[in-house]
Amino acid sequence: MVTQPDIPADPAAGDSRARSQSPEPGGGPGYLPEPGYSPGTGGGLGYSPGAGGVPGYPAVPTEPCGTQITPPYDYSQQTADRNWQPAPPFPPTPPRRRLVGSARFWLTVAAAVLGVAGLVASAGGLAAQVLPRRFSAAQQQEIMSWQTASRWRTWPAGKIFPATVGYQVPGVDFSSAAGLSLTAHRVGIAPQTTCRAGTDPALAKALDARGCQALLRATYTDSTGTFVMTVGVAVMHGTAPAAASLPVARGRGVPPTVTPVPFHNSLASGFGDRERQLAGAYSRGPYLVLYTAGYTDGRHYDHESLDPYAAGEMGGLASGVAQKIGSALGSPPPRPTCPGTPGC
Repeated sequence: MVTQPDIPADPAAGDSRARSQSPEPGGGPGYLPEPGYSPGTGGGLGYSPGAGGVPGYPAVPTEPCGTQITPPYDYSQQTADRNWQPAPPFPPTPPRRRLVGSARFWLTVAAAVLGVAGLVASAGGLAAQVLPRRFSAAQQQEIMSWQTASRWRTWPAGKIFPATVGYQVPGVDFSSAAGLSLTAHRVGIAPQTTCRAGTDPALAKALDARGCQALLRATYTDSTGTFVMTVGVAVMHGTAPAAASLPVARGRGVPPTVTPVPFHNSLASGFGDRERQLAGAYSRGPYLVLYTAGYTDGRHYDHESLDPYAAGEMGGLASGVAQKIGSALGSPPPRPTCPGTPGC
């Protein structure tokens, strides 16, 4: 049996074979100390300050327990042979220009203010286009008055003067508690004319002074064909004058009124100025409605022969037709409203 000899504690005391097989600094196999290495004092390990150290590096002193003290590193030894140039200095910071109070500052402020004002105006315009419009009370009244005053131009003649018009005869005229409902029939519609050409001279003078624009006329008869009447619509500037302010009759005759319009080959063919038995007026808005009535048989005015029943039925025909036509023309339209669409 071959036994391996003990490895001495100091590698220097052993043979060369032991030193070559030392695995660690303690003398194990395979470990070869570096040149300049020597065990430290007190069992510590370190490099000796003498010759044999690592070239280019100074010797590192050791402390007890193997603690090393790293000396300051001298970078000049490695950088001495380099072509080192210092970094260029930073350019000096230019002095800050004074902006507040300068012309450029105020121009900038003015541009910003104008820009904000433009945005506000644009937003207001957009809101005005999108949001519903609202009319004031004065605007509503002005629009309603305009719509009423333009009906005589926009409505067709058949709407201004309907083919049939219902009217009421008071029951007291024929000793009845209830009124009598009758119907008038249109004979014809006359062409548009002026107040001077379609009314008596005294009335024409008063209407022209108050701004008469035109005169529209039509003739009706009752259902029995006994009575005939002509109704005229005087179109005025602004509000029509009240009936009480018009010229009155002189003597016992008929007051100045609209001139009758006869139509040939009809029951109204003989109706003229001398056949007028009664007359009256009715105002509504810008329209003054005039009427006159008589008999279809052509009899002249005779105040004594006009009996109460005939006067009541004739007056019911004339005034009833005039009021229906005037109410339709002068009635207030619905209050204008805007649906809220753009451009309303």
